[in-house]
Amino acid sequence: MTVIVAILGLILLIVIHELGHMLTAKALGVRVPEFGVGFGPAIFKKKIGKTVYSLRIILLGGFAKLAGMEGMTSVGVDRSDLGPDTYPAKAPWRRALIIFAGPFANLVAAVLILAGVFMFSGIITGATTEVDKVIPKSFAAEAGIQPGDQVVSVAGQRVGKWREFQKVVGHRKPGDPVEVVVRRDGAEKTFSGELGSDPNDKSRALVGVQPVPIKKTFGPIESTGLAVKQVVKITGLLGGFVGDLVTGERSLQKNVSGPVGIAAVGSESVRQGFFPQLLALISLNLALFNLLPLLPLDGGHLLFIGAEKVMGRPVKPETMGKVAAFGIALVLALFLFATYADLSKLFTGQPFIRE
Repeated sequence: MTVIVAILGLILLIVIHELGHMLTAKALGVRVPEFGVGFGPAIFKKKIGKTVYSLRIILLGGFAKLAGMEGMTSVGVDRSDLGPDTYPAKAPWRRALIIFAGPFANLVAAVLILAGVFMFSGIITGATTEVDKVIPKSFAAEAGIQPGDQVVSVAGQRVGKWREFQKVVGHRKPGDPVEVVVRRDGAEKTFSGELGSDPNDKSRALVGVQPVPIKKTFGPIESTGLAVKQVVKITGLLGGFVGDLVTGERSLQKNVSGPVGIAAVGSESVRQGFFPQLLALISLNLALFNLLPLLPLDGGHLLFIGAEKVMGRPVKPETMGKVAAFGIALVLALFLFATYADLSKLFTGQPFIRE
């Protein structure tokens, strides 16, 4: 069920992207013959106004078909009968707005999703000493500590704040003997044993309890401002991350995910309750990826619209066709490589999310 929710979330982001193109195109007088979700044979079609809305069998994308746009990269296509309601007939600035509207819709979606998180879920500002979850097979689980227990002391040291608990445990090593006192139903109980180790860092001691978080929520205006700041911050981090991939400081295979990895991480995020945050991150990734200056991505179309303004005439279809072929091959190669990386992680038991 969590996988289905994750896939539906991804489809929603694609629909938002294509809706950005379609709504802007219609607002600027461009006819949209079809708006489709998915690819392949249609399993549902309905015409509303001048647009056919379709649902197709392969739910791995979507499209907004703009009148007159399909033949722009093809040689020998007759363009003499293009009407005023077609994409090529519009001024460059109008076409640029239509193209940019897709990534912009994903950008807005990321801000709105994060704003919703800040408003309704809030952000974690700290933690209490009350146990929220017990990690399976840890010292806490084997000793008998339960959710709802209030940690009173660790290794003989009283802890009134979660920060104090972390400090005491942080000074110890896996295998060290420890005594944890908790308050349960008004009475104190003592649990003794040896500290375990963090699965992600074997040198780090682990009790095996997660605290009840302290959260703070915000109003609509403040939430939106925080969301915008977060999107700007994440954009900068993603830029640095891509730079590390290009320079080889990070492994492309270990840090790139395709559909399998996204579905797996999305499913886990649904289970753990941070799916909205992941959805916002993916929406921002979609926006930035589509702005890369490659055809058939939106950034490639914007690049050629800019070239048209500089040269004072449209770029030749032959040139656009060659660039589009190269771009499609590059995007397909990246897709296949990411899928290979996903399957490699799946079969070798490596995590999809790197620490």
